Amino acid sequence: MPSAVPELVSVRSLYKDYGKGTGIQHALAGVDFQAGTGQVTVLLGRNGAGKSTLLKCVAGMIIPTAGEVTVCGEGNPDRIRASVGYVGESPFLDGDLTVAESLYLELEQSCEGKGRAFWMETGQKAIEFAGIGAFLKKKCGDLSKGYAQRVALALAICRDPAVFVMDEFSSGLDPAQAVAIRRAVKELSKTKAVVVSTHSISEAEALDGFIYVMAGGRISGHGRGKDLQCMTGKRTLEDAFLALSLMEN
Repeated sequence: MPSAVPELVSVRSLYKDYGKGTGIQHALAGVDFQAGTGQVTVLLGRNGAGKSTLLKCVAGMIIPTAGEVTVCGEGNPDRIRASVGYVGESPFLDGDLTVAESLYLELEQSCEGKGRAFWMETGQKAIEFAGIGAFLKKKCGDLSKGYAQRVALALAICRDPAVFVMDEFSSGLDPAQAVAIRRAVKELSKTKAVVVSTHSISEAEALDGFIYVMAGGRISGHGRGKDLQCMTGKRTLEDAFLALSLMEN
């Protein structure tokens, strides 16, 4: 990561194994990466490359087998979770609650003791940023996937975390929804560390961030799109990605 970008997320020699004995699987095998404000950090890789496992380690949701994850200088998973807003590929929302009720419950927990004015300001910011003002009375279970993603993003914004982690955030969205979420992600990255995963090369290009290519649980290359092209001697990011993906073995 360029030195000009303030580092909020640091991952060093990270390993995550599943299974035992001869059946052990290495989901992560010595991953190093950093993320900070000022740009989107993109994990680009094929399905099964280890992106989701890495993001869940960064969010304090799973404990690595070995290595180090620090977020805002903290290595304790409980403290990491307090600093991270996680938005998964399939948002977990209570389908029986309206969008407004979901936001209220999140604000009640996240803004406890900060006064009603702070609640209102934070909630309105989340609603406007995610573009969900017209859906406040709608039950979460009746939302399309695109708007469920927006509500999940709004809930994360209510927590005002220093770091946003978004796993395959555009998967299943129509083009207009993907563009809207992408714009929100890029806007967030101006003041927050934003780490997203994707298997879409066009998505990675559109986000115009710092890319870490993942293959076989490892980082096989990193840099901006042009850097990866120069590294591999390829003329397009697509060709560079394909070349780096072959390095998993």
